[in-house]
Amino acid sequence: MPWFRLRPTFQISLAESREAAIEKIHRLYDPQGPDTLMFIHGEYGEFHLPPESHRLWSPHLSFYVHDQDGAGVIHGRFAPRLEIWTFVWVAYLAMAFTAFFGLTLGFSQWTLGETSWGFWVGIAALLAVLVIYVVAHLGQQWSDDQMRLLRTRLEEFLARAGVDTVRPA
Repeated sequence: MPWFRLRPTFQISLAESREAAIEKIHRLYDPQGPDTLMFIHGEYGEFHLPPESHRLWSPHLSFYVHDQDGAGVIHGRFAPRLEIWTFVWVAYLAMAFTAFFGLTLGFSQWTLGETSWGFWVGIAALLAVLVIYVVAHLGQQWSDDQMRLLRTRLEEFLARAGVDTVRPA
């Protein structure tokens, strides 16, 4: 898994049209009714893990069925649960603002010949951004087993629905 991708993505090529795939998916899903581990609306869907297997870094899998060059394609993306993803981005934004204002303050202090302690605030905030980034990647690696499980559940669901996929050669 590449080190620079916070939200790994994949594509599954379909041997049928987008509309046919969506119809088959709904034909299997609709009679089941809502499920806490799966959600489908239109061409969008999500697979979740059971609450008892949640860890802080547990992902969910969202997918979207679309057309690409006249054939159906499923575009899947793994992401942290919404509350974790929101926290990560709020922390990123807070540290980015702190870094910007700290470095701006430090530059102002330096140009005025004062003690430039603002640079330390900016540097600390940039280090915090780096730490958040590294922790996010470690969490992603720790949840690799859960990502494989979710991908397998999607592939099994597509097979049960009768959606024809194209296997790479």
